[in-house]
Amino acid sequence: MLHHKDWAHMSIAAIIRELEFGKASTGRCESMTWLTAQQSLPIWSRRLPRNMVGAGRLQSNNKWFKYDVEVIERLWSLWGGLHPRSTWFEGLTRGHQTLACCVVACCAASVFRSLGEWTSKFLDAIVINGDKYYRKSLLNSRGHKKPTGLNDLPLECDFQDMRFMVQLQLVGFGQLYSSPASNIMGLYEALNYFFTRSQLGILVCQHRYIAFGYSSSRDGGYFLYDCTEWDRPLFPDNMGASYVLRAKQLLMLLYCIVVTLNVRKPYVEFQLYSVESNRIMAHNDSQELHLDKKPRQ
Repeated sequence: MLHHKDWAHMSIAAIIRELEFGKASTGRCESMTWLTAQQSLPIWSRRLPRNMVGAGRLQSNNKWFKYDVEVIERLWSLWGGLHPRSTWFEGLTRGHQTLACCVVACCAASVFRSLGEWTSKFLDAIVINGDKYYRKSLLNSRGHKKPTGLNDLPLECDFQDMRFMVQLQLVGFGQLYSSPASNIMGLYEALNYFFTRSQLGILVCQHRYIAFGYSSSRDGGYFLYDCTEWDRPLFPDNMGASYVLRAKQLLMLLYCIVVTLNVRKPYVEFQLYSVESNRIMAHNDSQELHLDKKPRQ
């Protein structure tokens, strides 16, 4: 039986071969074979002290800006220090802010388009402002019910000193691992369709939310933002944080989404929503990131 690391190497190697020989196309579909064995670790897991080529994560020559290099010239990871389940947050909101954080991440990405500028502090600011956004939705609900979906969120969203008018719209939907010959879109086909119309969005699948997007800036690329993972397989015991994966190619982003979702049966439904955010007010035009207090776990 293959060790999880060998399996991940084979999956990544196959994807890189497709990218190098130009075989990836809109007819391509995601594969359940990309998934690691049960109880194994994604290649970007913080439980792994080294990346795919054996370089230590703390080595300065294994960095791109503040990111760790996961696959050279293909995939990078950036890690925050704060999770929505942290005791930093009040019990009423703690652990329920995932969707709100994803919306805030898209708003932040619409302004800070150079992914190379993102830092751990930036990711913590997204979670903190996501909590504020979720608390605003609680006030709007007037205690009748906890906000649970995209339609429950307020139209106005803040990130630090910036305010946005947010509109979420369903752009595509389909089923994971759907065949290219099917009349139902698979995720790769849906993502290709999405990026012809929008740049920032939220993936909804099995009550899980992941923000994703594309930036055409010099230090941009595709990205995946997630703040749901806790403990295994990504973090040490009883720990978690938000993180971002940056990929140069859409196929690599697709691989990361599939491994992150870890859905192990075909034809599971998903939806892709665009996040259009228009900045409507700024208290401080400097766009400087700052936190009121130092986050703690």
